[in-house]
Amino acid sequence: MIKAILFDMDGVLVDSEEVSIRVGEEYFKSKGVNITHDDFLPHLGGGERKFFEGPSKAKGYSLNYEDASQFFKEHYEEYLSKTHAALPGIDIVKRARKAGIITAVCSSAPRWKVFVNIAAIGLEESDFDMIFSGESVKRNKPFGDIYLNAAINLGLDPKECIVVEDSLFGVKAGKNANMRVLAVTGTESATSLAAAGADVIVTDLSAITEFTNPTEFEAIFEDYSKSNSDGILYGTSFITPFKRRASDEEIIERMIKEASMARDNAYAPYSKFKVGAALLSAATNRIYRGCNVENSSYGATICAERNAVIHAIAEEGSLGIDILVVYSDDDPPAPPCAVCLQVLAEFSRPDTKVVLASVDGFRKTYLFKELLPNPFIFPTLRN
Repeated sequence: MIKAILFDMDGVLVDSEEVSIRVGEEYFKSKGVNITHDDFLPHLGGGERKFFEGPSKAKGYSLNYEDASQFFKEHYEEYLSKTHAALPGIDIVKRARKAGIITAVCSSAPRWKVFVNIAAIGLEESDFDMIFSGESVKRNKPFGDIYLNAAINLGLDPKECIVVEDSLFGVKAGKNANMRVLAVTGTESATSLAAAGADVIVTDLSAITEFTNPTEFEAIFEDYSKSNSDGILYGTSFITPFKRRASDEEIIERMIKEASMARDNAYAPYSKFKVGAALLSAATNRIYRGCNVENSSYGATICAERNAVIHAIAEEGSLGIDILVVYSDDDPPAPPCAVCLQVLAEFSRPDTKVVLASVDGFRKTYLFKELLPNPFIFPTLRN
């Protein structure tokens, strides 16, 4: 049973990582060293020393860490105050405490920064049972020491703790501590977080629905992360990679549920015709979902199918669609429009399954080639 949630801070509760990078860039600029935004990215989540020393070593710069640390301390709060620091879903901290779940911060950052962050997002020290910072352990993330230290101090077994992380170092630290890990995207892609071992991946903490006690929270986590005999791990907007392939019937059932949830969020004030879609990535076996978003300039409307494609490409970079589900209240359910079919042709095989499903339970399956037998193919890509 889950008894405690151990939160990383930066990138999980507070939108601070871009702020940290800006301060880091300013420091190196003041030293006449050309270290830019992307140079910091591989070193996020491992503590302040790694944050500065990593890019320095890569560029061959001899860093004075104490000087860099002092610069960061002097400028970080000023930069943070100019942003909207709180990330979506941070109310989970107070919801967890109200539900009788222990909460703790386990951040690689120095202690002063943790308290600056807590204040910036409108929380208080008293909202957490304990606070652990990078100074509390000799070995920072990706070692699991900070999380094991928290469990010991809280009198808990690691199996009773859920780690919430956003970085690859953090996910690995949670797994190295033998804890389950809930990861949020933003700092890293879903693909990278899954590869690092995350049990559940969500876009932000607002994906965690209401719960009133530890049992209900456990049920939510298990619903997202439970592995059936085919190894399906469920997320809120996609499925993490299958350990081995489940049957299409099982996958389609889940996709219909995802498309239905997406349809609930559709923005269709003009047509009142709400549509949800879900696609299965052939490369990663994840489900991505989308809904239609209308506009008073009708040509600017985005259909649900294209919305799902956009989400998938944003996460994976390239895309091949294995299965597509389109969910509406039409009877029989509506197929993708001609524009969507042409877009989908870019990412589908002729035998990609397209499942049309309705709110009333009707469904019909086509092969993509049946819906668009002769898509336009750019001349240089034709066989």
